[in-house]
Amino acid sequence: MFTYICGNSGPLDDYNPFKITGEAIVSEILYILNKEPLTILEIASTIKKDKRDVEKAIKSLLKINAIREENGKYKVNFAIFSTDDQKIVFHIGEQYGKQLAYKLLENRAELSNLVNTIQCCKYIEKGKIIFALIGCFALDWYCLEELEKKGFLRIHKKQPGRREYVLFGAEPSNINVSRLYCGSHNMSTGMYTFTSFGNAGPRSCLPDILWQASTAVSEHIKGDPNLREIFSNIFSLYGKDLLNDCGKILESLALSGEIRSIKNRDVLLNFLEKLKYISKTGKTYKVEIPVFLPTDRKTINKINERVSKIVCDFLDKNYLEIKDALSNIRPVLNKVPFEEIFVDVWHKIFGYCNMFLADEGFMFDPPETPYGGRYLAWITVNKKSRNERRATSCNRANSHYH
Repeated sequence: MFTYICGNSGPLDDYNPFKITGEAIVSEILYILNKEPLTILEIASTIKKDKRDVEKAIKSLLKINAIREENGKYKVNFAIFSTDDQKIVFHIGEQYGKQLAYKLLENRAELSNLVNTIQCCKYIEKGKIIFALIGCFALDWYCLEELEKKGFLRIHKKQPGRREYVLFGAEPSNINVSRLYCGSHNMSTGMYTFTSFGNAGPRSCLPDILWQASTAVSEHIKGDPNLREIFSNIFSLYGKDLLNDCGKILESLALSGEIRSIKNRDVLLNFLEKLKYISKTGKTYKVEIPVFLPTDRKTINKINERVSKIVCDFLDKNYLEIKDALSNIRPVLNKVPFEEIFVDVWHKIFGYCNMFLADEGFMFDPPETPYGGRYLAWITVNKKSRNERRATSCNRANSHYH
């Protein structure tokens, strides 16, 4: 069983959901508790583990609010999808995702005309910009916020340790999700936000390789576990400096075709070239990914609002039907609020919607890498403000799609 989130998992400490649920014994416990509530002795007997180890794992799960205790028995507190549940959810995603795609295509000309005014449309394939702006900015980020306002789902869930996320779990399955485009990974330095968006496969881009490097290095540090946590957080801080420098280069190239004077310029250019964020012909560099500027914000807002209107009208007509079709899946039976369950369901719906829009040639269809990843990377230049240095990072949408 594996877990994933929509939101921000925070530092790699004892409140981090991935750190806690990544333990083998924790995974076993969640797997059996998803089927029925059990006491500590019943859990230890079922998974054949020492009672003290089970108690320690239970304490960790209670600390992050992943389980609750009722009358001496422990119950899961979040949606865990069984293999059978996933078949139903993916079927719903495909069915309604296709219907939503047709609704969006009815507005193809209007949306396409708006995209034409985005600055990077001058040098980036239009389908890639549509993939980013409609597939991610609108259907993922903006619609999640709007659908929460209308009561369809819940993404802003306060968690212990000053976190805000919705936790999910799933049993391994063989469902083919290679073209389910619904996973966004983001890291912001204040001035720049680096994003990758695509399927569940691995990604060689920013911010993903920073996260991968931090995890890999931390896991190989011997000694005090707290040292790994501290180093991981330090690594993240220096990673933001790297993103800032890369962002300055990409913004400069996008605006003027020139490269700002910056420390370690040649090393950074080589790094960005290896990532395929830029290309070089002779002595000239060219940006190869979308760079969204503050001047694009008004158009992006118009696209968000138009897509959101279509989505909300669509769900007004179909939400109760979807809810009824999911009435017997395990998270519903475990009394997990449907607004939290629907966060995952919505990802499946718009993920399939993006796949169908790509099939219709309306948006970019990312080619598969040798490692199974299909994704697009870009950066957003944020409007300068006094709060520019208040950097945040988040891995909204599912480490499952990672």
